[in-house]
Amino acid sequence: MTSRLCMRTITAVLTLLAATLATPGGAHADEVWSLPSGNQIVYDRDSGDTAILTYTPEQGLEKGQIFVVGLAGAMTRSRQPYQAFWTEADDAGPTCRVAITDVEGRSWKRWGLATVTFARADFPSRITIARGECLGVPGRGVVARPVVGAGVR
Repeated sequence: MTSRLCMRTITAVLTLLAATLATPGGAHADEVWSLPSGNQIVYDRDSGDTAILTYTPEQGLEKGQIFVVGLAGAMTRSRQPYQAFWTEADDAGPTCRVAITDVEGRSWKRWGLATVTFARADFPSRITIARGECLGVPGRGVVARPVVGAGVR
């Protein structure tokens, strides 16, 4: 009887552990960077091999997102440079002629190509994000500095 109860407990713990490890984004919630505007970029979650960073755009009501292909789970290997794309709600500025659908199935009319470059392989590291509008080549980048300690909002 005790052996059977012990096996059930071990099975329950392993199931809970597996579910926790499979939860997207859980390992990266502490990665935050501050933009020159004072807004912050947060490593929000993973979707497959794509890391999803979120930020508050200077206009609009919804969070903007940067989908960084290949960054998901990259904690110790070189983190530069990455191809990405960004999305924002239609109320944040001009929209593109065509919509795109992100890796989570949501369609966006305000988007563009981007590059994300890390100054160092490990956190904390500055990142440089360059954006283009729609299919335009990403232009000059903006540098975001890592936030450590109590600076997270």
